[in-house]
Amino acid sequence: MNITSGNMELLSRVLSVASMRHDVIAQNIANVNTPGFHTLQVNFEEALREAMDAGNAGSLHTLSPQITLGAGGVERVDGNNVDIDQEVNRLQKNTLLFKVYTQLMATQIAQYRSAISGH
Repeated sequence: MNITSGNMELLSRVLSVASMRHDVIAQNIANVNTPGFHTLQVNFEEALREAMDAGNAGSLHTLSPQITLGAGGVERVDGNNVDIDQEVNRLQKNTLLFKVYTQLMATQIAQYRSAISGH
């Protein structure tokens, strides 16, 4: 794997995780009034950071995002801890990150096209 294909693999992976995170946040929002429902979150970035700090970026394909119980708001009487404001903020942050990742990927692809066409 060369540096360029590694960048594309990394961007593809973080886009996939951002998409999964969007689905999890949407599920949290959809269950804001479901008794006993607890906020879920996607964990990936910490494992990625540790792998990269250890110089083990080649193991990217072995890293998988984990869906775990997340830090929600205060648990209500019905056992639900989804804080709608917190979830909307997470959704906005994730949407922004997804847009950044897609722009970075578009830039990479444009560089490939330029190199292939000789411009």
